[in-house]
Amino acid sequence: MSFSCWLLCISALWLKVSPAESESWNAEVPQSVVGLEGSCVVIPCLFRYPGPTKQASHFTGIWYTESHDKVYDPTPSKISSAFQHRTSLLGDLSQRNCSLKINPLRRSDSGPFMFRIEIEDFNKYTYYQNKVSITINDSLGQPNIYIPEEINSGKRVTVTCSVFHSCPSDPPNFTWSHKGTISSQSLQQTNGQWKITSSLSFTPSKTDNKKKLTCTAAFLGGKKVDSMKTLEVKYAPENVAVISENSVAEGSSVNMTCSSDSNPAPHTYHWFTEARTLLSEGHTFTLNNVSRHIGTIYCTAINTVGHTNSSPTQLNVLYPPEIKTGSSCTLDTSGVTCIFVIDSHPASEIKLWGADPSTELRRTNEEKHGTLTIVILQGVLGFSDAVHCQATNSQGNYTMTLKVPQYPETYNSKLLYISIAATVVFVMIIGFLVWIIRRCRRTEAHLSLQPKTETNVSNQSEPSRKCTDVNPCYDGSQHVYGNMALEEPYEEEYPYDYASEYEETYANV
Repeated sequence: MSFSCWLLCISALWLKVSPAESESWNAEVPQSVVGLEGSCVVIPCLFRYPGPTKQASHFTGIWYTESHDKVYDPTPSKISSAFQHRTSLLGDLSQRNCSLKINPLRRSDSGPFMFRIEIEDFNKYTYYQNKVSITINDSLGQPNIYIPEEINSGKRVTVTCSVFHSCPSDPPNFTWSHKGTISSQSLQQTNGQWKITSSLSFTPSKTDNKKKLTCTAAFLGGKKVDSMKTLEVKYAPENVAVISENSVAEGSSVNMTCSSDSNPAPHTYHWFTEARTLLSEGHTFTLNNVSRHIGTIYCTAINTVGHTNSSPTQLNVLYPPEIKTGSSCTLDTSGVTCIFVIDSHPASEIKLWGADPSTELRRTNEEKHGTLTIVILQGVLGFSDAVHCQATNSQGNYTMTLKVPQYPETYNSKLLYISIAATVVFVMIIGFLVWIIRRCRRTEAHLSLQPKTETNVSNQSEPSRKCTDVNPCYDGSQHVYGNMALEEPYEEEYPYDYASEYEETYANV
């Protein structure tokens, strides 16, 4: 509270008694006030005098001890050395406010004290009957913290901290251990006491629960007092989860617990399937005859603030292998294909064999899809009359035998005839191709044996028409063109038998 507001409060007290009601000398002061050593103290004072209608030109206020030592005087040199530089007169004497401030307060300043008024050109009076004493304490007590009964996470709240003091001109300063918006208000009490209240507004969260909230009041002079309370913040359930065994065998029972973090603790728990079918109520839930098809389960925790669902939980159900009825062996032109579909959890060790159990068949391919394992075996016809498949895991084993299909006898006969016919056709085609090739070669040979005439020679290019004497000793008796007459007929069928004769024929060219 500001000093001007404090003066208004003092004036309001004075107005309660109108000067017209009494024309006697009287002062309104408390019989005693409480002060903090080392801080300041204010003794509230209102005085009255007879003849209030008389206009006074000047007022002089003086405070004395019971031994007439001056505690305060307008002339500082007249003040007792015990109070030098520590006292001041607050308020306006013309408004009958005679309040005294002592700062700092010492252990020896216990009083009693009395007030004297001197009115220029009118009268003087000492209020001996209105004495006031000071009770000096080392502490004015711890602050009082008020916290609302219910504090919810996320909702703004205001907490207060109040302390009594006797120095309205310099009230205590407050500090808080929590961040927020701070305001203060000071109210006058009886016997010269004042009460100052500091307010802290903030929005609590889950992390504020169980946190210590401290309020500290620092008085003029350096003394400090503090108080502490624990915050109780309520919040809806958080971190809701289903807790159960890591694995459970199919057909057995499993116990599940719904855990959560909340304040206050949940008062109700609900258990649901993924289709929102209510299974049970309670903190724990026992599921009997567990099936691999149970699906997901979740729980809901409910308290006075709200409710929260857990994440869907899929039970880890263990069950022995099962080879599905869709497994089969099929036959086509490429051979036999056997497919086995195994459902198990955990995954199974798979063994395939034919007529000899000690000889394992090598699978062609293996695929895994969740809990399903698909094994594919491919082979030529006749590798086995039956295929056996055994799947084994920690929960048990399962064996299935599939008969390998065979081609019928009529089909085998037809296949043999078709193979023979195809072979004959292939041989005939090869023979025909050989004959065509030989025929083409003979035709090429016949064309290469045709005689070259002069006309043929003249049609050649210039470089080819140049002739060179075969025999430089030519005497004219030889036939230049003797090659035109053939002594033996040309045999087409056996061209290579007369190769030497052909060479003589064309030797002159």
